[in-house]
Amino acid sequence: MDSTFYSTITLRIKNYKKLILSFAIGLMPFVLLSQTGNTPYSRYGIGKLYSNSNSYYMAMGGSAIGVRSPLFVNPYNPASYTSFDSTSFVFDAALFANAVTLKTSSASEKLNDAGLAYITMGFPIARWWKSSLGVLPYSVMGYKIGIDSVLSGFGKVEYSYSGNGGLNRAYIGNAFQPFKNLSVGVNLSYIFGTLDKERSVSFPDSTYIFGSKLINSTIVRNLHLEFGLQYHDILKNGTSLTAGLTFSPNQALGATYDFLAVSYFHNYTSNLDVTTDTAVFESGKSGSIGIPLSIGGGFSLAKQNRWLATADIQYQKWEDFSFLGSSGLLKNSFRISVGGQYKPSPLDIGKYYNRINYRMGFKFEQSNLELRNTRLNDFGISFGIGLPMKKSRSTVNLAIELGTFGTTDNQLIKENYFRFTVGASMFEKWFLKRKYD
Repeated sequence: MDSTFYSTITLRIKNYKKLILSFAIGLMPFVLLSQTGNTPYSRYGIGKLYSNSNSYYMAMGGSAIGVRSPLFVNPYNPASYTSFDSTSFVFDAALFANAVTLKTSSASEKLNDAGLAYITMGFPIARWWKSSLGVLPYSVMGYKIGIDSVLSGFGKVEYSYSGNGGLNRAYIGNAFQPFKNLSVGVNLSYIFGTLDKERSVSFPDSTYIFGSKLINSTIVRNLHLEFGLQYHDILKNGTSLTAGLTFSPNQALGATYDFLAVSYFHNYTSNLDVTTDTAVFESGKSGSIGIPLSIGGGFSLAKQNRWLATADIQYQKWEDFSFLGSSGLLKNSFRISVGGQYKPSPLDIGKYYNRINYRMGFKFEQSNLELRNTRLNDFGISFGIGLPMKKSRSTVNLAIELGTFGTTDNQLIKENYFRFTVGASMFEKWFLKRKYD
């Protein structure tokens, strides 16, 4: 390697210091943004898991393992980073809005939330080494459930279950191409967040019986690894084929937790709970959360600037999940997704609507939840468009997903959801060598 190579790397490292500073500043709103979400099923495990929230991939059913592009960051398979141009910088961010209708056999309720969906960026380190940084949602916990019953001798009994919080992951990924057409990559993620749960029972008809309340707060701060592989080739007819694999082994996330058990009575005049005695208080206890093995595969066929078709399959062994030493009582999950995009004109000229990328897809997931001998499934269809910016390879990406999760059978809850994401993928030419000073 000559001195030119080392001077180029030195220059890029200086540039990356500015990048990392900009990234940290841009990251602050996301880190400080509290997790939002409304689903009673987030009560289990580490909350409801996010699948694919990126507006580009979400519009195609969430399929991403076998997809690579120099215009979009694909953190769902780190091997895809080798597709970045050696002189380019890609920045991708989006906002989301969710509307959910919870239905039982006799009632329904509408809920909604919105916020910042993700921030990612991709760039070259060298011609043979590409990298990515970003922050993505990992899970969300948000529920409040009340159950009333009547017990002989006690009268009315009120049970309450609530939870909030969630986990995010900040990652740095690197990818290399050791052989022609073959790319390997790894994401090193820092998973962080807080999961708060509260359970209580009260006796409003019994003056001399105090209620009890259990409060758990778990703080997660730990590293997580995910590996990726992609094979990419151009076929004789000019169509490109990409096949990908992802793998994440069993990993333990370190956690600290507080536990509080109190007795209380409810003051109905002020509508406040008044603590009468603290039975148990434990603070700063150490434990771990066992995240199980995950494996996925996918492929795509594409004609440059015209069309793309892709499909994914993913499996995660949630029966091995544990939470602070206790079994999670979850089931292994399975997910399949199919999607594609089409552009009417291969050229960036002519009518604007002919230069738009039109996307659609669907997904089916057998989730990790089985309640009352009923497996809960998730089915969704998605649509989206990529709007090209003037005189640029950057795009504004809109995605809509409609779906159902759960069922009203066996007194369970069915969720009908509508998700909307608007994002921008900014492509810029950086690191160009000047011919003149």
